[in-house]
Amino acid sequence: MYLLVKLDKWESNVDKIKAAINQEHKIKIILESFLTDFSLNEAMLFRYSPIDHLAEGILSATKSEFKHISSIRDDITSIPAIFKAIKTRTPQYYEGNNFHLNISKKYIIADNQDALLVVPIIFNQVVIGYFLGSQFKKPFDLKLLIEATLFSKDIGEILFNQFNFIEEAEIKLSKREYEVMKCTASGYSTKQITHILEISETTIKQYIKSVMAKTNTLNRTHAVAFLIQKNILK
Repeated sequence: MYLLVKLDKWESNVDKIKAAINQEHKIKIILESFLTDFSLNEAMLFRYSPIDHLAEGILSATKSEFKHISSIRDDITSIPAIFKAIKTRTPQYYEGNNFHLNISKKYIIADNQDALLVVPIIFNQVVIGYFLGSQFKKPFDLKLLIEATLFSKDIGEILFNQFNFIEEAEIKLSKREYEVMKCTASGYSTKQITHILEISETTIKQYIKSVMAKTNTLNRTHAVAFLIQKNILK
């Protein structure tokens, strides 16, 4: 019965998210839902690229304020707590000594912080981002990990599909942009693409950022998936 009540509540939150007036408003509602559903005082949202394992902060939230955290960028293979959640595509909960051994100090916001919830955001079995939750208001019920799994998939659908109003005709990729994204879709790393196309890593990253801006996507993986879905990459 408890889970059914929670699911009904989450469905109403989904309606609010979809009705949001813009992307930032939508992300704020998502973070507020995350705080409420998991009894948290602090939450952080990150975008993630599985190609180079880089994560970039988007927004942090408490009950009283939101902060942009784009200054936080990490290779998450060096952060066991986060990497395990992404590698297994399942939410992870850490507390006590297990928490401190598995997370970088930059993610420890409060002196008395002793627990962490990591929830990957998944679309079509691909992790496109993740949430970090801390400062729990009450003891964490491990049954909530089931709810966190449902939450991660629903949010993946919302974040991926939020820009699907863009029509193929509105997206014009240059020849080089197309070549870079085609190589990216084929699984080549940035360094490998430099040899294939004979351009610098900096130039490749600029092309990818340009494509992300044109498609309003969160990261290179999201951009590739979007271009394939729109039949632009073939």
